[in-house]
Amino acid sequence: MNPRHGVGRIRPAWWTVILAVVTIGFVALCSVLYTRAFTSYVRVTLTSDRAGLMMDPGGKVKMRGVDVGRVASIISGKQPVSLQLEIDPAQIRYIPANVEADIKATTVFGTKYVDLIYPDNPSSKPLSAGQILVSRNVSTEVNTVFENLVDLLDQIDPAKLNAVLTALAEGLRGHGEMIGEAIADTNEVLRALNPRSETVRQDWHSLASVSDTYSTAAQHILAALDAASTTSATITSHTTDVDSLLVNLIGLGRSGTQVIGANNDNLIHAINILEPTTNLLMKYNPEYTCTLIGTKWYYDNVAYQAAGGNGRTVVIDASLLFGSDPYVYPDNLPIVAAKGGPGGKPGCGSLPDVSKNFPVRTLVTNTGWGTGMDIRPNVGLGHPCWADFFPVTRAVPQPPSLRCQGSPSPGLPIPASGPLPPSAPPPPR
Repeated sequence: MNPRHGVGRIRPAWWTVILAVVTIGFVALCSVLYTRAFTSYVRVTLTSDRAGLMMDPGGKVKMRGVDVGRVASIISGKQPVSLQLEIDPAQIRYIPANVEADIKATTVFGTKYVDLIYPDNPSSKPLSAGQILVSRNVSTEVNTVFENLVDLLDQIDPAKLNAVLTALAEGLRGHGEMIGEAIADTNEVLRALNPRSETVRQDWHSLASVSDTYSTAAQHILAALDAASTTSATITSHTTDVDSLLVNLIGLGRSGTQVIGANNDNLIHAINILEPTTNLLMKYNPEYTCTLIGTKWYYDNVAYQAAGGNGRTVVIDASLLFGSDPYVYPDNLPIVAAKGGPGGKPGCGSLPDVSKNFPVRTLVTNTGWGTGMDIRPNVGLGHPCWADFFPVTRAVPQPPSLRCQGSPSPGLPIPASGPLPPSAPPPPR
């Protein structure tokens, strides 16, 4: 059977056209699918100081290791660098609005990707279109390190580097043992410091407190330094007067040396003589404070009222008493042997507030009172005495007039006149 001409047959040229159209359509479809032209996304901007050499458009965007988008484009040439991120709409609801981002590398030499860091306190709102994120850091690339190292090596003169290394080798040659000992000693020091690391840490924290204190007082310190500069300027402007003062002080020191040097023994003797007096004052030092405070209390609470209380009058309570006997030798020689405080030491009693009237135990004072005729069995008129010293002030001085009659009281012993007999015992003290 012979086929019909012109019915159900396509020319070979048309097959060529159809093949070309199909090929072009397939390539276009693959390109569109690769560029995700038919895929919806949420665009977000990420800003960073730099993107890195290994960050290219199409890089992955991950969160917790899961791909959530890609890098659409990188806008560089100025600071900061902007990265346009395309986030999958199905994943956007799992990304909080306060998410953080890092630019990391998969390996040392690998390409970079954007890692979204889930925050500790996530926001209730999800990430939205047009939001701007700020990158926390960009990992260092090995090629960047190599580039910086090459730039550094380009600045080094090989001849000079060789000379430095040669000098260093010559200096270290023959000192290996010393270097080893130094390293061993350093190791011992570090071993001693390691157990004290906590103390060192606390010291650093304390140093922070000290720094805060000085920071607070900085204005006062600056003011003091400013005042010191004023003082320095004043001293500088009066240099001549200061020199004169120093010369005078030198002369004063020399004069003092001459005076004290000539009286060195006398000063030592005077200090030795003062020792008993100072010991006595030291013994009674507990009474000084309470006596002074008691006097102040008496002045504030008693003296003003006793004197009238108005500053103009005085209250006086007077009475006539029998006359006391005159001083009789040797019966009335003083005896200082009283011990009035706890344990025989000086005490304050009720002072400084005498109104409290603290109870005091019965004490043996041994002051000489109570012997002989201190308590008179027959009270008399006492000893009427008088003395007139004005005659010594006349143009022709005359001796003073002294009169002291004896007491008519029968109980008073008449003292013997004249010196004591050789066998008489010395009077008690």
